[in-house]
Amino acid sequence: MEKEGAARTTAHRKKNSHPQQGIIPCMECLTCHNALPDDAAFCPRCGARCADASEAADFRYAAFISYRHIPRDAQVAKQVQRAIETFRLPRHISRETLASPDAATDAPDSSSSSSGASATTSWPKPGAPLGKCFRDQDELAATHSLPQSIRDALAQSRALVVICSPEANESAWVQREIEMFAQLHGRERIFCVLADGSSSESIPPLLKSKLTADTSGVMREMPASPLAADLRPKSPQPQKAELLRTIAAVAGLNYDDLKQRQRARKHRRIAAALGSAAAIVALIGALAFQSYSAYQTALIEESKSLAAQALSLFAEGDRRQAIETALRALPSSESDGSRPLVPEAQAALEKDLAANPDPNQRWVPLYSIDMEDDIIDWALSGDNRWVALLDKSGTVSVFNDHTGEELTTVKPKAFADQTLSDPRLDWFIEPFGPVGLLMANRRGSGDLSAMAPPDADTLKSFEDMYALCTAASGSDGASCIFQRMEDGLYAWRIGLEDESACLVARDFSGFWYPNQTLIMKDILLQDSQPQILPPDLSGFYARCLNDDSSAAYAFMGSTLYSFDFESGQASSISFAGQTMTSMIWLDGDLFYTATDQSEKNDAASLPFSIGAVHADPTPDKQLWTHEDTYQFTYMHRNGNLYSAINPPRICDIIKEPGEHLLLIAAGSTILAVDANTGEATYQHTFGSSIENAAFCFVEEDQWAYVVVLNDGTIDILSPMYSVTTISDQSAFATPYIVDFADICFSRGTGNPVAFIHAADQPNRIVCYQFLPTYENTEFVECTLDELIEMGNSFLGRA
Repeated sequence: MEKEGAARTTAHRKKNSHPQQGIIPCMECLTCHNALPDDAAFCPRCGARCADASEAADFRYAAFISYRHIPRDAQVAKQVQRAIETFRLPRHISRETLASPDAATDAPDSSSSSSGASATTSWPKPGAPLGKCFRDQDELAATHSLPQSIRDALAQSRALVVICSPEANESAWVQREIEMFAQLHGRERIFCVLADGSSSESIPPLLKSKLTADTSGVMREMPASPLAADLRPKSPQPQKAELLRTIAAVAGLNYDDLKQRQRARKHRRIAAALGSAAAIVALIGALAFQSYSAYQTALIEESKSLAAQALSLFAEGDRRQAIETALRALPSSESDGSRPLVPEAQAALEKDLAANPDPNQRWVPLYSIDMEDDIIDWALSGDNRWVALLDKSGTVSVFNDHTGEELTTVKPKAFADQTLSDPRLDWFIEPFGPVGLLMANRRGSGDLSAMAPPDADTLKSFEDMYALCTAASGSDGASCIFQRMEDGLYAWRIGLEDESACLVARDFSGFWYPNQTLIMKDILLQDSQPQILPPDLSGFYARCLNDDSSAAYAFMGSTLYSFDFESGQASSISFAGQTMTSMIWLDGDLFYTATDQSEKNDAASLPFSIGAVHADPTPDKQLWTHEDTYQFTYMHRNGNLYSAINPPRICDIIKEPGEHLLLIAAGSTILAVDANTGEATYQHTFGSSIENAAFCFVEEDQWAYVVVLNDGTIDILSPMYSVTTISDQSAFATPYIVDFADICFSRGTGNPVAFIHAADQPNRIVCYQFLPTYENTEFVECTLDELIEMGNSFLGRA
């Protein structure tokens, strides 16, 4: 209530009849005598409303946001804008609270008795959004009349929200926007939001005080308490509550009532969501109960399918993937009820792990290795500890020969350039001593290098070497490299640690004389270095070293060359009409296989010979010759034709005091030949060409041999035993066409291990190990948890 004698809060316009020089004439407030513009509706100092002023009933903006354009204030302005624009008026509050002007706001300044704002304001419809906000950075980016645009926006805004900070308090533009809004709509709808600093240093001066009549009717500057929501970063007040306070002020609602109703709305929404969730859970539960039996049946069928896939992968040699697939078909433990236990899946896992020897499958895949490109050559270490693979991209990868774990990968310089060489014909890798690996290119850059896996560092490297081939490592770890040049055949003897030595067999016409032993780098640095000739790709490059690496032997064209590194002598023997395909030196004798090229032969019967030459160290006389014929085979699989000629070669030798036995493979025929007499003591022909063979299980005068065939069969035959392994069903048919194979023996058990390369999957090799069963073999019954633990251990899982 107004006290008697108090100044009226309605201001009248009165011309200032005595304007000071330089000041534009204006109206003045009769309450506080503050100068006002002609179009002012309110006095910004005392809040009095002009009697004849009008205010727009419809507003374009719910609020005008005034702020200083600095990152912190702009962020708070965006936060307030988003809160206001996304808020929807509650239906019941908008009808009950906004119906009366007296309930418009609970802001401290709402005590002024001349607001009248609510009575003339058009509010949003119940349930509708509160409205759009004006923020000058968004709304006036493309306008050319900034001051007038701001005045128009202020006139069309229902409320003014001032983002307060010490920097904003220093902004003349913010002060002017506050003054403009107060003149157009009064002070009651100006609300503050603290972005930084204290209220005393951040709230603008115009809002911190107000001209108010005291009890005597005298207008005095009294402190004002504008609404100030606290959105400072370190404010103890929850930001959602402070934003709701600002929304309530902008909407003209009671904050406590809005807060309670917002809480009630949240509870109703939670209750509705919980009710819906309960209904959905009940529905899902009913459906799950109805489909439980079908789900269990589907899991059982899935487990059976996975078990069949695991066995198929195991047969293909992909043991790791087979074990992973079998584990997927099983529950995680015996106590896990999430998946039913299917006997077929447990049996598949037991088979994939080779937990017990299988009498029906003696060959068990250890692992498979897939390279990025086609595999063109490989090498097994002299100590049977790693296998190295060379693919067509020039990558050499070394793997543990027992587990298949990758040890190292390199890209040698020798295989970097493919423009001048054919990878399949010119690139090769060979074992170098017991632990080394040689990598060479017959054409292109001609580089040759050596490393000792798993160390990837290069131990030796020779540029422009153009190695034709290398001889098998001798017992002292040395290797011999042969190089064809215009003045003769070069033989380089190299070791991992010692210097390299060279002998040259000069003049291919037949005149030979020894060359002194030289260091390789001296030969390569000679000014008049002879021209390097391209390799003779028609030859088989049969070559070998003697036991102490003091002599090397190589066959090229139709001539056998020998190099004696101790005496410096080089010699030759002509084998007219024959091409040597393999050779081996043993106890002063050189054993070889050769094909007969002297006359035309039909494809069904190709002649070959096996012979022995005395060579201690120089070949001087023929000891014996065994002549025979062989055949090559064809295979059809999946619509493709595969042919395998496989010329005769010495696969292995049994070394007994005074008695040696050679194992010879020629096409699809295998022979055991007495090294002393040349007599074939055993001969057998298979239905497919032989890729490799080796003696095994040698005991006095008894022996067996393992053989890998082109059709993918791996078998062990024991013709000298009274009970042969043929009757024990040792043959195993892999799902591959094999184009080359290698055989070694397990370091732990001594059982044969076969490496096969798949012609129909040329980037893959598969390793199989022979696991025999005997009458006294004990079978261990493993529980499911034990099998799962073994499977996870194999895969390297904790």
